[in-house]
Amino acid sequence: MRKTVWLLVLAVAACGDNKTTDDRGYTKAPLERPTVLVQKENAGAMDALGTPNGPDAPVIAAPDTTPTVAAKAAAPAPAAAAAAVPPGATAADVQAGQKIFTSTGNCFTCHGQTGTGTALAPPLNDAAWINIDGSYPAIQQLVSAGVPKPKQHPAPMPAKGGAALSDQEVKQVAAYVYSISRK
Repeated sequence: MRKTVWLLVLAVAACGDNKTTDDRGYTKAPLERPTVLVQKENAGAMDALGTPNGPDAPVIAAPDTTPTVAAKAAAPAPAAAAAAVPPGATAADVQAGQKIFTSTGNCFTCHGQTGTGTALAPPLNDAAWINIDGSYPAIQQLVSAGVPKPKQHPAPMPAKGGAALSDQEVKQVAAYVYSISRK
């Protein structure tokens, strides 16, 4: 008991040391070497309550939502595959165009993830066209050349949407845009 009290007195005295107090009056822990070494005490009433950071409840596993092979086979086809395919393109072109539009291209940034439009650019999923007639060749030309001076929206569209698209990728994006405008 006397040893514990003596260690406590040393610890309190060290806290008021000028070397451990900053200019605001906060006590800093000395980094050189410890002044007081406190050993583990005997178990007390608080130790009987358990570790505060440890989990007290059992871990509940989330249900497995991975579809089975049968469920994948019965799932409906993606919307792009069921959409209208422009003349001169394939359903694979529409699907590839959707992937470019929604992930690798810059299209969705201004036109929205599904072509619903934003304040920056018009919707592409309806039959209304602002700058062109909506034909597949016209969409290809617009994607390729961009829209430097839009009629109704504030942001110009750079050529190829500002992405490094090949001619084939331009055709695929145009096929996807054509398909979503004819649902």
